[in-house]
Amino acid sequence: MSNLFRTLPLSLSGPVMGIALAAAGYHVDWKTAVFLLLAVTFLHMYSVSSKENTDNKIKNVSLVLTIVCGLAMLYFSFGTLLLMEPLILIVLGYMIVRAVRHTAFVSRGRGILYVFLLFGLLGVAGSYYVCSHSFGGWPMIFPALASGFICVGAKADCDRRTFILLMNVAGWLFMTVYASLRMFDIWHFLYVLSLPAFFIRKPEWAAFAFSLLSGIGFVVFLV
Repeated sequence: MSNLFRTLPLSLSGPVMGIALAAAGYHVDWKTAVFLLLAVTFLHMYSVSSKENTDNKIKNVSLVLTIVCGLAMLYFSFGTLLLMEPLILIVLGYMIVRAVRHTAFVSRGRGILYVFLLFGLLGVAGSYYVCSHSFGGWPMIFPALASGFICVGAKADCDRRTFILLMNVAGWLFMTVYASLRMFDIWHFLYVLSLPAFFIRKPEWAAFAFSLLSGIGFVVFLV
């Protein structure tokens, strides 16, 4: 479990942004948000323990807690576990569990599409949907793409500097487009404060700072 706290911020980046953007639209129930973040955390713990071949007890407990928190998230979000939407989300959750079993495949740089979809698009859009029961219209594609590119850059091998730079530039560009589409306010560009984090050797934390500040900027705008 040595890589747990180093890589956990990357797993939380997409959901944090999705929850914050949903909160900016007055669509978040705090219990849904808490269990969503817990489900992602335990799912990541399960992924890391599977990769590192740690004690099966840790893996089993992590998987059980992921399922429990996921079901609690769906219940507080939809008020029932019998609707079709939760069933679809459970199936998607199962696919994610199967996908993260190949963490080593992803970490070697061959799973760029997995990272882009699971950490970026699905992380932001899925979290936003669970909290708001909508996908936020076509503008929501921009922060989802931004998170996807930033996460790909964070997972890429450190010697691929040009590729990482291109991914980060793409992420910042899409987030800037989204901020520009909204009513102009300086808070919408709060993510700029995360720029120094991209110059240190902690890409996962840089991605998390980018997502967190991006979301906070839209929430603070409402205050």
